[in-house]
Amino acid sequence: MTDIKMRSYRPFITENFFWDFPTRFNLKDVSEFLGLEIDPTTKYISDSAKIIMRNDGIYWLVQKKSNKELVSLISLSDVDLKNHQAALMVTFKDLSEAEKVEISNRLLIFLRDQISLKTILVNDLDQVVQEKFINNGYNASNENILKRS
Repeated sequence: MTDIKMRSYRPFITENFFWDFPTRFNLKDVSEFLGLEIDPTTKYISDSAKIIMRNDGIYWLVQKKSNKELVSLISLSDVDLKNHQAALMVTFKDLSEAEKVEISNRLLIFLRDQISLKTILVNDLDQVVQEKFINNGYNASNENILKRS
């Protein structure tokens, strides 16, 4: 199981969205989405690429297919494939509940089925995402941890 390479999990394409690494998007668009100046955005993109290449995590920006707008950032950090755990952060920008569900469905497949995470540390996880995980085999053992047996 530890032969999983995070860098191979791109792009993901769902009905309405295109997911890819921050390095694959226009710097100006990423800067605007993150609300950062160009220099800190460049550092963020570079740092995320290093983390992915070290296999310590994965970062995706999610783009709407219809208008090419960046609408979500998903980061999985502190990935420990041996112990099946990681920390998850999901940020949405102006998405409907149905759009959040579409993204959550693909995220669940990745975390549960593709890399077999049993413990997910979360911080302020969107209610739609949290419900998707709880309704699909994960338990909220406390407000910051989702676990499945």
